[in-house]
Amino acid sequence: MNPERLERLLRVRRIEEGEATRELGERLQQVDAMEAQRDKLESYQREYLQASLPESANALKWLAGMREQLTNALEQQDLRIQAAATRVEEARQVWVERHRNSMSLEKLLERHHAHARYHEQRRQQLEQDMWATRQVHANAAAETWQES
Repeated sequence: MNPERLERLLRVRRIEEGEATRELGERLQQVDAMEAQRDKLESYQREYLQASLPESANALKWLAGMREQLTNALEQQDLRIQAAATRVEEARQVWVERHRNSMSLEKLLERHHAHARYHEQRRQQLEQDMWATRQVHANAAAETWQES
């Protein structure tokens, strides 16, 4: 395969890997934000659970309603966090695949360059050998000519 084509393909793969990295980062931030929101909800729930019981029936009913709403909100937030964690894992798998593709192309390109360097060195060595052989023959011919 043409090395220029491999290099273009590698640039494309690196761009894809960068996009996958960005996507993974965004999803991780989403999970962090959701977990922070969950921490707030837990804090509110603790406050309502530690609140002293009110004297009136309406206030007691309101407090029970708030506790129930917070419990439901925490359950919903847990479900959102689980779904976000699944999306993070999917993004991580995409990133791993893209990274692996980039690394494979880098290795292939490096092997191609190493192969080209090897052949260039062999060509140069052959040229040097041919030059040395010509010099030996030229010197031998010059000595033969001088002797005659």
